Amino acid sequence: MTVKALSLLARHRAALLANVRRRVRPPVEPADIVQEAFTRAIPAIEAGRVANVSAFVHGIARNLSAEAMRQEQRWSHWLVKTDQSDQVADDAPSPEAHAAGRDELDRLHGAMATLPPRCREVFAMRHVELLEKAEIAERLGIHVKQVEKQLRHALVLCARILAAPEQDD
Repeated sequence: MTVKALSLLARHRAALLANVRRRVRPPVEPADIVQEAFTRAIPAIEAGRVANVSAFVHGIARNLSAEAMRQEQRWSHWLVKTDQSDQVADDAPSPEAHAAGRDELDRLHGAMATLPPRCREVFAMRHVELLEKAEIAERLGIHVKQVEKQLRHALVLCARILAAPEQDD
């Protein structure tokens, strides 16, 4: 950027910023529009293609301001305003749901602990490590049918334990 361009920035910035502030409203930032106006104007000014620099820069800023406000209006009904954030639905589980889920998980861990060792190992590999049945069979040196049988057995035993009424200690 040349010295000429820098002096233009210094000379016209305050008036241009005041002009843009009158044209836009939050959340559009006037300083951003002024910066963009100068960024677009400087190449033409330095090339000597502009007769009235002030009018040229103000025209660019006017167009950018209008476009920014159109964009804001277009998107404003889709965006949540910061003062309305308390009205946004929260997808997080309630404390009661969280506690109930934790209790259910504890019951599942208890049910898994009652499984025979091989059955528990196959169940954990499939449902905790998320391995495929063929990979489990390969790791354990057994047939895929045996893996399926162990999984069925584990699911039946866990389902029985989880379906039984909870006993308070």
